[in-house]
Amino acid sequence: MEEFINLIKSKLENRKEFRIDNPNFRPSAVLIPFFYEENKLKVLFTVRHKDLKHHKGEISFPGGKKDEEDKDLIETALRETKEEVGIDRNQITILGRLDDLFTITRYIITPYVGIIKGNFKIKISDKEVFKIIKVPLSIFGENGYFQEEAWKQNETSYPIFYYYWRKNIIWGATAYIMNQFIEIIYNFQPSKFENYKRTDPSLIKRFFGEK
Repeated sequence: MEEFINLIKSKLENRKEFRIDNPNFRPSAVLIPFFYEENKLKVLFTVRHKDLKHHKGEISFPGGKKDEEDKDLIETALRETKEEVGIDRNQITILGRLDDLFTITRYIITPYVGIIKGNFKIKISDKEVFKIIKVPLSIFGENGYFQEEAWKQNETSYPIFYYYWRKNIIWGATAYIMNQFIEIIYNFQPSKFENYKRTDPSLIKRFFGEK
């Protein structure tokens, strides 16, 4: 774990991340929670309830929109993690952040990389989370678990990423964030859309057909 932590710090500490500031989008944050179990580095994901208004039944990271009471987006990510899966902020070390990205539901997501320290207990929110899944980090660095397809919106093609693990499908913004993490930390990019970056603010106008 110490080697993994040092690697992340070395890649993120001096990196200038992309930030998107758009008043027409709501700020939000997610936590990418890593932990060590069964001699493997794993990522903790939530499976959202099927009766939620947005992204029902999808696999996601703990996180959500920024509340007025949150002093910053790190606070948002830690608060939402506690609310959704019951892990206290004192057990989480934030190692850095990735690039902002926008969603079709008009949110800007800021992903934070975190390490869960020691033993932890899960207490899921019955209102938001159906269950959690623990996925080995290694699958995101192998082509066999990855697929993509092109989605055309306003005459521009965009990739949708998919990671398949057992009976689980990780896709959408969550898959994009994991793909970005693997590219930054391990310099591995399975996507054929080499020139596409969802972080590019100019894509917002093109995506939504704005002038």
